Amino acid sequence: MRRYGSAILLFVFFFLVSCASISSQRIPQSFERPRPCQEFFNRLDEKVEEAGVSDGSSIPVPGFPYLRANRFLSALKEKLGDDKEREAWIRWMQQLDLQSRKKEISNLPDTTVLSLASKGTDQPDREGLFDRAASCSSELLNHDQTRSDFYSTLEPLVKVPDEYSCLLRTVGLYPLIALPVAALTEKSRNKIGSWFKADPKDLPVDGRLRAFVPEKRTFLPEKEIEVILEESEKNPLRIPLLDEVQEKKLVESFAPIFIQDVAASYDRIGRVRWEADRLGIDPEKATVYYYLSHAFLKGKPILQINYVIWYSERAGERSPSIEKGHLDGLTARISLDDQGKLFMVDVVMDCGCYHLFAPEKDRVARVVSKPFQFDAFVPQWLPVIPSGKRVGIRISSGWHQVQRVIAVEEIPDPIPYELAPYDILEALPQEEGRTKSIFDAKGIVRGSERVERFILFSMGIPSVGSMRQRGHHAIELIGRVHFDDPNLFDQNLIFK
Repeated sequence: MRRYGSAILLFVFFFLVSCASISSQRIPQSFERPRPCQEFFNRLDEKVEEAGVSDGSSIPVPGFPYLRANRFLSALKEKLGDDKEREAWIRWMQQLDLQSRKKEISNLPDTTVLSLASKGTDQPDREGLFDRAASCSSELLNHDQTRSDFYSTLEPLVKVPDEYSCLLRTVGLYPLIALPVAALTEKSRNKIGSWFKADPKDLPVDGRLRAFVPEKRTFLPEKEIEVILEESEKNPLRIPLLDEVQEKKLVESFAPIFIQDVAASYDRIGRVRWEADRLGIDPEKATVYYYLSHAFLKGKPILQINYVIWYSERAGERSPSIEKGHLDGLTARISLDDQGKLFMVDVVMDCGCYHLFAPEKDRVARVVSKPFQFDAFVPQWLPVIPSGKRVGIRISSGWHQVQRVIAVEEIPDPIPYELAPYDILEALPQEEGRTKSIFDAKGIVRGSERVERFILFSMGIPSVGSMRQRGHHAIELIGRVHFDDPNLFDQNLIFK
């Protein structure tokens, strides 16, 4: 018995070492940077971490305090050709860092801001602090770019760690527990899949179907959408990078209609707000939060528009007891091809659960078969969305599961919703005038923990079941799959 115990311990040791080697990264030696700016960033990062206000929407690049990355930018480095493309790639990461720093500085306590301000200042000066960060960002980047080894040192460090914990999987005996979890996942998929096979008139309704529609029902002609994308791709990377006007037009034009079975207050889509130190949802102000992302279709970059909704809780008789809890929501992602045509709608719960694809049937040759993992869940094909109609997403009561993706025109007695940038959630105003992110430093929505985390921790997802921030959605219990993986479509579907 002792011999077998030693063998198990040895296996666990090597498993943990292999996990550590995957995530370890070579930190560059000193670039002999200008000391004042380097020390400023060191101190700012220290204070941000102490205050617990780190923004997880992008990931810092080790050794380069003025750069942050996401999974798309990490994957993009393999496709860079000339120096102009590398320069644009680096500037994009610099922009991500400044966006995150602005939110972090906004969320810092007043006393911390004062401690970081110049001597002689007796009032918190967040604007001045951010200006210093922007100035030092440019100074350090300009300095580092004079080095001949700048890019070769930077490139291997642009990595985004996955959301799965090797330690949790080891301690939780993942290879053994994965078997019953896989059986339960298959059962759940079959149940949800049966809704998509049923006649829409036979879908269960616990309350009353209500349609949440965008306040501004803008429809852009196909030609105008194509022109917008063509204009947005006039950059060295040839990737659709929209300005504010272009973004607003596309976001409004593709905004979906959420057809919600409303049986109780927890089924009302609402605005996220702080209620003292607790997050709440105001159902009287229906709000859909949006952000843009990028992915690859047959290896070519495409634009995605993400629409995120929130409920006060997951509840009702249909919800599994271990999934019930404070706050709930889902993300519907609209993906456009390089001509600006909708070819995919995929949806995931804001906990990262129950991800499904609804691709355009004529574009898909087959679903990729993946050994030892679940194939992509494609319960239906994308319906034809003619001009003048929108994507409609039918959602159940309580459990808030998607039951159908349809084409929708006008619906009687609609509830208008406001479109708001997702960034607001990462620096949400409080009653006293300060701001605070609804997410903690690990990308978990504060106060949304579930009993699931004590039952399914073996799957390696920290705080599994909790609502999560963009960039932190692990979407499969078996294997390692992320909602924001830019190769997600190409890895799961063979496109014609």
